Amino acid sequence: MRRDTFSLLQLCSLALVALLTACGGGNSPTSPPSAPPPAPPSALSYASPQNLRLNAAMIAVNPTVTGTVTSYSVKPALPPGLALDANTGVVSGTPTQPIPATSYTITATNASGSTSFVLSLSVFTVSVTGNGISRLAAQGASIYPTVTVQPLNLQVTRLYATAQDSSGLFLPAVATRANNDGSFTLLLTTNPSVAPNVFAGNVTLNLCKDTGCTTALEVPSVTVPFSVNVLGPSSAWPGDHPTSLQSSTTLPDWSMFQGNASHTGFVPLTVDPDRETTRWKIAGNSLGDPWLSLKQNLTTANGLFYVVSSNYMDSGVLYAKRESDGSEVWHYSFTGLTYPSANPATVQGGVVYVAEGHQEATYMFAFDAAGGSLVYRAPMSSQWEGYLAPTVGPNGMLYANAGTYGGMYAFNPSGNQLFFANEAQTSDWAPAVDSTAVYAYTGGSLRLHDPLTGAVLTTITDPTFTNYIYEIGGSPVLGATGSLFVANYANATLGGTAAANTLLNFRTDTGSIAWQSPGSYPTTPAYHAGTVYAANNRPLGLEARSETDGSLLWSWTPSNPADSKFVSEVLLTQNLAFVSTDQATYAIDLTTHQPAFSYPVSGKLALSGNAILYIHNATDLIAINLN
Repeated sequence: MRRDTFSLLQLCSLALVALLTACGGGNSPTSPPSAPPPAPPSALSYASPQNLRLNAAMIAVNPTVTGTVTSYSVKPALPPGLALDANTGVVSGTPTQPIPATSYTITATNASGSTSFVLSLSVFTVSVTGNGISRLAAQGASIYPTVTVQPLNLQVTRLYATAQDSSGLFLPAVATRANNDGSFTLLLTTNPSVAPNVFAGNVTLNLCKDTGCTTALEVPSVTVPFSVNVLGPSSAWPGDHPTSLQSSTTLPDWSMFQGNASHTGFVPLTVDPDRETTRWKIAGNSLGDPWLSLKQNLTTANGLFYVVSSNYMDSGVLYAKRESDGSEVWHYSFTGLTYPSANPATVQGGVVYVAEGHQEATYMFAFDAAGGSLVYRAPMSSQWEGYLAPTVGPNGMLYANAGTYGGMYAFNPSGNQLFFANEAQTSDWAPAVDSTAVYAYTGGSLRLHDPLTGAVLTTITDPTFTNYIYEIGGSPVLGATGSLFVANYANATLGGTAAANTLLNFRTDTGSIAWQSPGSYPTTPAYHAGTVYAANNRPLGLEARSETDGSLLWSWTPSNPADSKFVSEVLLTQNLAFVSTDQATYAIDLTTHQPAFSYPVSGKLALSGNAILYIHNATDLIAINLN
């Protein structure tokens, strides 16, 4: 090849290389450059706060965010039932647990970084305290169960409600009361016109923000299971429920008339009305005469109860029976004596005391409480009278109404007579006793005696007393220091439509009468913590009066037109007052002032240390479990 030809080719090659270089080519071409990384996400937000209703599906909450997000996460974990979609950031689900307002940090992330938002979330509800309503109710009168509801994580300052159930047992109107802990108590009312039956199901309580219930609460309703046995006089026995005896070292036995030596009728027990059940029923003890109804008062100790069967002067038996089932343990018959008429018993310190007989054949008997063996028989005197159970004082001495022309005997634990004190001739009363005196009310006056010698310490005249039938029919009740309540209860049957007797408050420290309340008080009242609870037949009602001045704090009137009078003393617990009319026994709530439950049998009442309520009349002796 010629030299000039080679040079031309060489020049062309060099020119081609230069051209390729200028155009980005070359002998070693490179890859296209990668896209720049995305910017970190920003401005993440959710609608907040979220207030969610328990067990209701929430409306899904979507995030608002700027930029690209590859994943979402949350700390701490969302409440049970809720979830965060890791791809979309959507919060959804159905919350299954109440949660107070809590902060949850949701983070949106991509390769370049992340952004966060704090979501405030709570789960609210209205909870119902307890397991439902379970009650006994006497036909013809409403009972008033209470239901406590607690708003959780929900601000409620006022609450209104109505009730409805498929059986028609509950009336629509519901009263509500705000409590100090943020809860509300709802007072229901049963229909008094329903026929005897067992009503069971669920009652719906509609919760509202206004009195007309036109605006529902955020939780519009709750349901409460119920079982209410409405019983008439001829209804079948609801059945025996022999639960184990639950004795308590803090709950005293009903050891004498009105439970104790002060005759307050008070037992420091808080009763759950939804736990009462019928325990057993046995035949009541025949008394032969309705005037002897005070002899139906019974006493209890150590799992036994003691009751008498007695006519006026031709029979008398003392029975010891088991609280567990009403079966007999032992009995003692007084029929071999001249005038065998037994009076109610007192049991204290393992000994049962009974006053028995009339005229020259009158005795104070003492028996071993467990086995019935005779401890002593101390002679007394009397006329054709009846007596309440004797009283054992704090000093262990025994005090009893008796005496041919009226009086009071005192015995030491061995049965030796301490003294006999003459009193006005009236019967069917028992003295009250404390550490300083023995208090004997015989109608015309209240007398305070020295507990060991019987010497009269103070006499306070009762200007209201008229002696019609030579009976008292009850006892004094000791209140706070220097305060005593009493009436001539036997006179309650007198007076036509006018006041028949007067409830009195004596000031034993000043020897005066503090206040008087005319009425028709047929039975001994009960007392606790500055309030006396008295049954009044005229006007018919259970009265709660101030100890200080006798002012009426509240009263309850039976709603059943068939109820015409009270027949029992008042029995008092921490939250209920028990009283019997001639138709039924009622448990009156001390807060609502309405019956919490009732039973269609009336009689004399007692409440044992095993929390068993007794209702005793000439036909039936019924035991009811209270707790």
